[in-house]
Amino acid sequence: MIFKSAFPNSPDVSVVFNGVSVDYTSIQTVIIDIAENKHDMATIEFVGLLPKAITDYVGTPVYISISVSPAQVTTFYGYVTYIEPEMITRKGLINNSPVQSATVVCLGASYTMSNSKNKVWENTTLTNIVESLATTYNYSYSVPAEYFVWKRLLQNQQSDWAFLQETCSSLGYSLTTNGTHIHVYDPFKALGRGLPYVELVTVRGAYGNLDYVPGRIMEFTGTFGDVTPDGDSNKVNYVGVDSSGRAITTSPDDMEYSRLGEAVPSRYTTTVNVNVSSLEMLNKFANSAIRKHYPYNAKVIVTGTPDPVPGSIAKIDNYDSNFDGYWLVRSVRHTVTRSNFLTELNISTDSTSGKNPEVVPVAAYVDPPSPTLLDGIWLSSKAYGDIYV
Repeated sequence: MIFKSAFPNSPDVSVVFNGVSVDYTSIQTVIIDIAENKHDMATIEFVGLLPKAITDYVGTPVYISISVSPAQVTTFYGYVTYIEPEMITRKGLINNSPVQSATVVCLGASYTMSNSKNKVWENTTLTNIVESLATTYNYSYSVPAEYFVWKRLLQNQQSDWAFLQETCSSLGYSLTTNGTHIHVYDPFKALGRGLPYVELVTVRGAYGNLDYVPGRIMEFTGTFGDVTPDGDSNKVNYVGVDSSGRAITTSPDDMEYSRLGEAVPSRYTTTVNVNVSSLEMLNKFANSAIRKHYPYNAKVIVTGTPDPVPGSIAKIDNYDSNFDGYWLVRSVRHTVTRSNFLTELNISTDSTSGKNPEVVPVAAYVDPPSPTLLDGIWLSSKAYGDIYV
C-alpha cells in the first residue's frame, strides 16, 4: 500500500505486509532505523489495529520504502519481530477495534542470522568469513580485500551476526546489512567509497530563506571534547606479548584518521594491555581502536531526506565554526507521519575545517541486487560479491 500525505514535499511511502490482512489506512507513523553494526529496524504505529493481527503478524515479511524521487529512496526488508498492543476499555473502540493502538516492531532481513552456534574457523580472513556467511544465507556482499589471517577463530555460542560484527570491529571495519546485502567498510575511507552524500543546511547557509528544503537542520545537539558517546577520544597505546614471549608496543600512526579535514589532536593517551600472537595483530587492534574514538559527535534532526546511510558523508556549513565541514554518518532514523517527514542523523568526525579533505583511494560503492522473497524468506535476487580494494 502506498500513501502520500497532503503536506508540502510529502514523500511516497509504501508499506507491504506479505500474506496477511492489513488495514493500511490505520497506519499513523512509519519509522526506519539504519545504524552501523546493528540490524536495520522498522517501527509501524497503528490506530485501531485488527485484533487478530496481534498474533498473525509475528514473523510476517515486511517491505517499506520512503521516496521523494525515483533516485532518492530508502528501503527496509525484514520481518515482524514483536507487537505492543494497547487496549484500554475506557477509550472505547477505534476503527471498530478494541485495540486502540499498537506498535509493530520489525527487524531487518539479517535477523535470520541471530541463532547461536559453535564453530571453529581455521586459517581464515575477514573476506573468507563474509563470503561464507553470504553463501549460507543467500545474501550479496561487499567486503575489502583483507589479508590478515587468523590461524584459529572460535565462534562460541554466538550468532553469525554477532560473530561477524565482532570480527569486523576487531579490524576497524564497520558493518551494515541493508536488505540482503552485507556491506563491510573502513570508516576512514568513507569519502572515497562514495555512498550517498548529503548537505545539511543551516539557517545562515540558506541565507535566511526558510522555505522547505530536504536536509534543513531543525535541531543540532553536539558533544565535543575528551568525553564522547563512545567513551572518550583518547589516543590508545597497545602493549602485548607475542608468541615468543617478547613485549611489544604500538600506537596508531598520526596519519591514521578520517582525513575529512585537519586532524583534531588527542589530549590524553591510554595504555591498554592485550594478548596477541604478533605485532601485526597488535597493529590491527590499535588501528581498530582509533576508529571508535571520535572527538566531535552530534545528533542532528533535519527535514526529511532519504539519501544518507551509515558510511555516508554529511557536510555542515555556515555555522562559522571549526566543526563546519565533513562528518561521517553513523546512524539514520527516518520518521514519516501523516503530517511530516523528519530524518535524525548521528554523525561523528575527528577533523576540523582547517584544511581541505583528502580522498583515500578505495573502490566506489556499487548498488547490489535487490532482495526477493522466496517461501517467506528474504534472499538476494541474484548472486553478487564484491571484494574491493
